[in-house]
Amino acid sequence: MGFVDDVIMNKPESSKIDISALIIDLAEHLPDPQPIVRIWGNLIASRGNVSTVVGLAKSRKTFLTAAIASGFLSSSDFLGFDTPATGKIVYIDTEQSRPHVHKVARRILRSIDLPTDRNHDQLVVAALRELTPDQRREVAGEILRRYKPDLLILDGVADLCNDPNDLHESEALTCELMRWSSEYDNHILCVLHTNPGGDKARGHLGSALLRKSETVILVKADGDTSVVSPQYCRNEPFAEFAFQINASGLPELCSIPAPQPKENVFTEIMEAGKVYSHSELAEMIREKLAVKESGAKMKISRATKAGMIVKNQAGGYYLPISQIEVIQPELSDEPF
Repeated sequence: MGFVDDVIMNKPESSKIDISALIIDLAEHLPDPQPIVRIWGNLIASRGNVSTVVGLAKSRKTFLTAAIASGFLSSSDFLGFDTPATGKIVYIDTEQSRPHVHKVARRILRSIDLPTDRNHDQLVVAALRELTPDQRREVAGEILRRYKPDLLILDGVADLCNDPNDLHESEALTCELMRWSSEYDNHILCVLHTNPGGDKARGHLGSALLRKSETVILVKADGDTSVVSPQYCRNEPFAEFAFQINASGLPELCSIPAPQPKENVFTEIMEAGKVYSHSELAEMIREKLAVKESGAKMKISRATKAGMIVKNQAGGYYLPISQIEVIQPELSDEPF
């Protein structure tokens, strides 16, 4: 017997799976997946797939996903998002109170000048904050069965499992999402937090979703501006863009903020041309930044690798010439 037959014989429960349905038939003609959401013509979401929006808290992920919903419902586009498909969208929020979810629903409609005082056949919005994780997952499945949306947005997908850091539970939920997208021939867009101080989606759930996502969209707040970039795309990556919230409380495109130069604490505490021992420099950093010894040592190591400071053969540290030139007084513009 072959490997597959051995597995089936040793695990009777596997006999419930139709193996023949999983074998690729090259004689079968399969069309490309139908686009569900595009941005400026670039495909980011197609039927039968899952995608993820990631970002820190307060990076305006919900504003972005609401804009995607508006673009899907619009007869043209919104914020660059549009769709060649027609159909229904379900927006499920697991984090906010009902009044806040009401605002999100009205924002989706206001953005494209649709009435906000009545329900619309193409838009279903649900608030699942009060439910347990198991109940949220069950209700989400029932909503899918009842409304059969073409686009499902799960704002707070981590709340559909008890522990997004549990490997087994995270893999199980990701498999369930993929099954839903195949069974209902839709696209599921998940919203997930990143780890504090980083761009990586949080927990085992984040790792599992990123591996399976058609598109991973990263949202970063820069003051009043949110910058949106393609972290991963199976299709052609879209161009990075930014948006702000206008006086009407709606997102609108804006220019990407210019990168701000990082502050160099070493030019503040070190004298030009002077060499410092490691312990001396670490103590100066501790006093300046109020960090522990380990944190000071890490900053010295990173600054050395980045070329912000130089380590000589004797183990001393000093500012490089480029930094010394920066802190020297500017020369007069008068001719010699």
